[in-house]
Amino acid sequence: MSVNLDDLKRFVEEKIAQCKKELEIYEYFLSLIETGELKPTSKVSKGLNEVVKSPKGEVVADIYYYPPKVKIILRKRTKVPKQVMNVIERILVTEKNDDKIDYSLSADEDVLKEITIDNVTNDIVYLKIASALKPVLERL
Repeated sequence: MSVNLDDLKRFVEEKIAQCKKELEIYEYFLSLIETGELKPTSKVSKGLNEVVKSPKGEVVADIYYYPPKVKIILRKRTKVPKQVMNVIERILVTEKNDDKIDYSLSADEDVLKEITIDNVTNDIVYLKIASALKPVLERL
């Protein structure tokens, strides 16, 4: 059985990219801890509104976090490729398994309108979800 070196190389490069993204998330959490912005507590914030911007500076989505619910509303009608929807779904399924969240995606055909996430029990869970979804949403 022969191995196609191009396929193997592509696989390894994809794994490296995934690991780098995960490393960025952990480095971000570490920086929050070191600067004192993230403190151990069982309390959750009273609410938070954020915007997600594209690399061009256009506002792509609004994130509303009012525990225990997160709502992400896309600003404009954008056709979302199936691969991107799969990435979003995979992020949310992972969090569902890890942190027992519930979520729903609101879409018309392949136009994503809104993501609703329930049972976000604390700020750390919110930060984990937001830091995973923001890079994906920024590219829409």
